[in-house]
Amino acid sequence: MGPLLVWAIRMVDDFSDDILAAWDERQRLVTAARTNPANQAGKEALVALLMPLITAKAPLPTTAVHGAVSLARYYVGGLTGASKGHIQAFVRRHGLRELAPQYPGPCPMDSPVTGRIAGQPWREVMDFNETLALMRHLGTACFIVIAYLTGMRPGEVLGLPPAAALIPNPASTARSDGT
Repeated sequence: MGPLLVWAIRMVDDFSDDILAAWDERQRLVTAARTNPANQAGKEALVALLMPLITAKAPLPTTAVHGAVSLARYYVGGLTGASKGHIQAFVRRHGLRELAPQYPGPCPMDSPVTGRIAGQPWREVMDFNETLALMRHLGTACFIVIAYLTGMRPGEVLGLPPAAALIPNPASTARSDGT
């Protein structure tokens, strides 16, 4: 149990800020991609981002959807401000259904990386595609720490409200004069 607890505490203490910042950035990109209006600026930003990569046969920002590699549309839409329609048309016009699996690449985000392992950053950048798995790992680590350090049974931990850590403990907020 010792190594597992050490991993869990380390995950929460050292990497949670990075993971939560990446999650916020991912949510911002997805929300923007879903709501981007069709306008010329977004279309031009889409071309400016992807055409140099296509021309150079460089890695494209990709994701796996049902096991198939495709253009990371939410990521691209969030970065460029391009609408879903503009992205769809661009994918068709430039054959990205075929190109994306041939040139898969990462989806780096601007969120900070502050966690360290042996004095070195634990990763160079946070990736859009890894954020969901990292959030699951962080949730698992929190579960392990809460269950182990409090002695709660799994059902009790799972029954906690999502913001339980933010609820003040009445014993810790009582004043020394008893009021």
